[in-house]
Amino acid sequence: MCTLKFINGDLSEWQKEAKMLLQLQKITKNYGTEPLFEELNLQINEGEKIGLIGTNGSGKSTILKIITRMESIDSGTISCKKNTRIGYLAQIPDICEQKVKDYLLETFTLLNTIQNQLIQLEEQMMSPECDIDKIVTRYGQKQEEFQRAGGYEMENKLEMIANGLTINYLLPKRMSELSGDEQTIVALARILLQENDLILLDEPTNHLDAKRITWLEGYLTHEKTAYLIVSHDRLFLDHTVEKIVELEDGKLQEFKGNYSAYKRQKEEQLEKIRKDFAEQQKEMKKLKLAIRRFRQWGHEGDNEKFFKKAKQLEKRLEKIQKIPKPKDETAKTRKKFKETYRSGKEVLQFKEVSKSYADQKLFDKVEFSLFWKERAAIVGENGVGKSTLLKLALAMEELDSGEIKQGTNLRIGYLPQVIHYDTPKQTLLHSFREACVLDEQESRRALANYDFYNDDVMKQVRFLSGGEKVRLELAKLMYNEVNFLVLDEPTNHLDIETREEIEEILEAFKGTMLVVSHDRFFLQKMVDTFLIVEKQKITKEIGYYSDLLTLK
Repeated sequence: MCTLKFINGDLSEWQKEAKMLLQLQKITKNYGTEPLFEELNLQINEGEKIGLIGTNGSGKSTILKIITRMESIDSGTISCKKNTRIGYLAQIPDICEQKVKDYLLETFTLLNTIQNQLIQLEEQMMSPECDIDKIVTRYGQKQEEFQRAGGYEMENKLEMIANGLTINYLLPKRMSELSGDEQTIVALARILLQENDLILLDEPTNHLDAKRITWLEGYLTHEKTAYLIVSHDRLFLDHTVEKIVELEDGKLQEFKGNYSAYKRQKEEQLEKIRKDFAEQQKEMKKLKLAIRRFRQWGHEGDNEKFFKKAKQLEKRLEKIQKIPKPKDETAKTRKKFKETYRSGKEVLQFKEVSKSYADQKLFDKVEFSLFWKERAAIVGENGVGKSTLLKLALAMEELDSGEIKQGTNLRIGYLPQVIHYDTPKQTLLHSFREACVLDEQESRRALANYDFYNDDVMKQVRFLSGGEKVRLELAKLMYNEVNFLVLDEPTNHLDIETREEIEEILEAFKGTMLVVSHDRFFLQKMVDTFLIVEKQKITKEIGYYSDLLTLK
């Protein structure tokens, strides 16, 4: 049974939990016969800023829905402070016909009520039969009430958030007229406008460009509201949270600090588990050897004393609480690109390249060169033509004027943003064999390096997850002797664990790389050259992503 408890009235009980806003205790949630959580616990205190991480499908979004009562639970207790106001930003917001400004201001329920009363009083003043003194007095009282409730700050706050998220131009439009990305950004603005005690954000940076993300980071850092944020954006978590809660195998584990602090603590924890596991295995091996010897001596000397000693050691062995074997990381070291010959020194050269779509000019006589072993990222606001630039470089798009030269001895590997298969019913194994011209045994061995084992390789490609598709396509590229990698959003929609796995694969690549990515942590880690697209021009900067932010 599920219990919902409000802490109210009993002062001594509330004093014990003075900072607590919400608590999940021993929550169990099943899907069919499969348990998603078993006795899961989580406490959120006033003003806390928490990042919730875990692999895709582990149940992070389900936890948010349990808190908002959108999902039921099979057992456990949900306790919260009485009158706690909770705001929730879903990954896919509801669509309505309201104008954007009305949709945003609707969040001020009390203020809207008072404002409507003021309008009614103004209308009554126009009547010649009204008691003007009485209405003016009432109007003054309502004005004071409106001011105390922050009415005159309402428009200022709306303007500040609309400017920060750059949605001013959307305010006169209807919600139904907006794109999916725009609807999500407006829904985020609405949540920020609300006077909530706790805000639940599910992937808030998914549809934001770097400028909007930077503004949101600053806003959340200075707000006193409590936040529980589900995000795969590691730099965002570094800048906004003070605690990481990791969901793994249906259990939650807390780590103090931001994402980078979590990574250090997690590695220390894993290293301790490895050492403890190795020590325990050594101890168990000694006990098993001693048991065999005592039994052997008992048989040889027909001595019951040795059998008793062996029995004692067996009981001791049974009582040992076995440490689970740590994840095998040897496979990671096998994920390397096939060695290939190098390309010429100049890999790519753009000379006075121009490109337009309809009436919109994306590039106007841009010039830059990319050299052997450079790891470059194309950066700029949404819609400036970053993916188009990649396609121009690969001759997948025609340019309007200018010239693009590819260097000598190039072996190009391209990973598109959307991976499409012409034969979706083809198995993963067949797809890999066809691309790499390997026999079945070699292909199975190669795919095992990318965590595709046994029956995994017989899965049809149409059923692969986003992370599995990227791993498969990278495996193909690695076995085809590529020396120039072109990647369009390689970490899109992937969980943190898969992102870091792909980064480890790419770190071993010794050729030239050109990438488009919104993942700032990925850019900070993987890239040292930036092609900045701004005002139809391209500027080349050498350095790190953090330096680029300083320059801006």
